[in-house]
Amino acid sequence: MRLLKEFKLSLFKEVNPASLGLFRILVGTVLFVQTFWFIKTDFLSENIYKPVLHFKFYFFHFLNPLPESAMKLMMLGMLASAFLITIGKWFKYACAFFCFSFTYFWLLDKGYFNNHYYFISLLTFLLMFTNADSWGALSKKTRQIKASILYWQVFVLKVQICIVFFIAGINKLNPYWLFEFQPMKHILETKAEIDGYAWLNSEFYFALFSWFGLVFDISICFLLWFKKTRKFAVVFYVVFNLINFWLFHTIGEIGFFPFLLLACVVIFFSPEKIGQKFGWYRGDKGGGDKRNLDDVSLGSERKKKQGIVFFGVVSYIVFQLIFPFRHLLYEDHVDWTGEGQRFSWRMKIMFKDSDIHFYLIEEGSNQRREVNIGHFLTQKQYTNIVYYPDLIPEVAKYIKEEGVRRGMHNPKVVADFKIGFMGSEQQYLVDPETDLSKLEIHPFEHSTWIRPLGQ
Repeated sequence: MRLLKEFKLSLFKEVNPASLGLFRILVGTVLFVQTFWFIKTDFLSENIYKPVLHFKFYFFHFLNPLPESAMKLMMLGMLASAFLITIGKWFKYACAFFCFSFTYFWLLDKGYFNNHYYFISLLTFLLMFTNADSWGALSKKTRQIKASILYWQVFVLKVQICIVFFIAGINKLNPYWLFEFQPMKHILETKAEIDGYAWLNSEFYFALFSWFGLVFDISICFLLWFKKTRKFAVVFYVVFNLINFWLFHTIGEIGFFPFLLLACVVIFFSPEKIGQKFGWYRGDKGGGDKRNLDDVSLGSERKKKQGIVFFGVVSYIVFQLIFPFRHLLYEDHVDWTGEGQRFSWRMKIMFKDSDIHFYLIEEGSNQRREVNIGHFLTQKQYTNIVYYPDLIPEVAKYIKEEGVRRGMHNPKVVADFKIGFMGSEQQYLVDPETDLSKLEIHPFEHSTWIRPLGQ
């Protein structure tokens, strides 16, 4: 109980807001650039309006795209919100709008979802509850900045970032990553082929990149958290993310994520040193009121508010620690079945070599008519159907509906759906005689129609 009390007191001590303010500025800048890139590359048209089939998330089937003009206006609102976050103007409203809008966009279709989008939603959600505009903001008539914020606002962001890295490291503790160097072997072979770096295609680099990634994910937050190792950790952190960008920007869906992570590192810096070096505020340069709140007479209302905040912070952290491991409730390997794979920080951790053929068979006939799913799926959707089998029934239902529309009588949909998992020999993911259009997905049940790995 004493440790719990001390922990609670530490969350409500007053600290300098400089590191949180700089975090807001850098993260807001990255979000602005990313949103601008979405607009420039016509993300809405390519991923929402051109596709004929959308894969809805469980419990969010009611979400549908707004008219295209309204969606484009919302995207422009996101761009403005990211700018307002950066300068600290109408900060909480800007965070709320960006978080809601961005989350709405990726909830429209899990066919283009990735963990990076989820991470952005979490960051903007957490920022919404902070006073990150208390430093380096243009929200006041002058640039005078509040002397302090409560430490829990910094702490919860630190922990969220640490959870992403540490759980990503835990997920790498498997034989494929440690000894077979998959999927890093496949990634480096692809990089060597596309960019002409033949030197990458060797067992030495397969092992080096695999173990470097594991050691980084497991250790980086401990190194950043403590002052004695922080300088080394920052160098380690910067090098890792620059290598990540170099490695994936031409061969994988990574986008601005390395730069977002680089922006996040400042939350671990000493706020006093940031304040001194930038010198953006007047008044207290000592970093705020350092009094221990245990010695301060708190009113009942303030204690109640602190209790609510403490409960909220702890509950959020516990959920973020448990939710990524929900795959343990399901049978078979999570990366084979895809069950519990999303929202679990299992990033760049699997490789599947596929050979997929869908067929329509009309009732009373043995003739198999092959359907090219590439004609109605985007490239991202096609890639995700390989990695996430829960997309298969929806594809099959669409194929059946098209078959009926074109005059076929009660057709069934089957597939030769072969997957080579982590470089192994290809095997059937589903029974080639199963009518896939009759399959149903239950969010809390194992999909027994997925054949076990290795059989």
